[in-house]
Amino acid sequence: MKINGRNKWRMYLAMKRNKKLRKYLVHTRLWSRNSLYMMLLKYKSVVVKPNKGLKARDIYFISKKEKGYEIQIYERKYYFSEREQVYKFMQRKIGQVTYIIQRHIDMAKINGNPFDIRVIIQRKSLSSPWKATAYKIRVAKKGRRVTNASKGGTILTYNVAMNSCNIPKSIKNNLLDHIKEVSVLASKTLGPYYPNKRLFGIDIGIKEDGSLHIFEINRSPLLKGFSKIQQKRIRMFRRRK
Repeated sequence: MKINGRNKWRMYLAMKRNKKLRKYLVHTRLWSRNSLYMMLLKYKSVVVKPNKGLKARDIYFISKKEKGYEIQIYERKYYFSEREQVYKFMQRKIGQVTYIIQRHIDMAKINGNPFDIRVIIQRKSLSSPWKATAYKIRVAKKGRRVTNASKGGTILTYNVAMNSCNIPKSIKNNLLDHIKEVSVLASKTLGPYYPNKRLFGIDIGIKEDGSLHIFEINRSPLLKGFSKIQQKRIRMFRRRK
């Protein structure tokens, strides 16, 4: 079964079929009143994003507080006393667009700002094995939660980020190899659903304890932010068939 175009929900369902990959997936549901209430009951914080969104546009973070709820989009925050008010506010913002709800992952931080990693996975031909060819760390702008450079995020190399983050040294030793393994596993799982694809960009959140959480897969990731050496490697891989 093929997946047509960018569809985060269908990608999530496809990856969930792989038992080995399942533990790395962030719990996701399609937007609805019941889904919102269930997720807020189960988790302290959730993320609401467009099913086919790009560049971290229109991503809302909803958190339970001591009294009521907080909704944050970029630096802007809204406060409500009842979850019904939260639902009505979000429904006005969402309209007829399909959205998904994800568990919010409390990511590791650099100078108090959350970060994630974008991994480029490629294969030389449609029958070749998937390999990790590039990766970069994305750090959220102070006061924001999204890490994309288009929303003020900062790009760092992996080594610089590891020297600056709050992940314990003992956990960092084999972390990159684990990230690559999980990224390749995700690509192998999604490959049959996109039989003509030879490149994916995988966004992974890393918690302070070193656990990995796949946020989403990008079918056509931009090369901006990768080093010149990494960009060259990606392009060379693209040319080989």
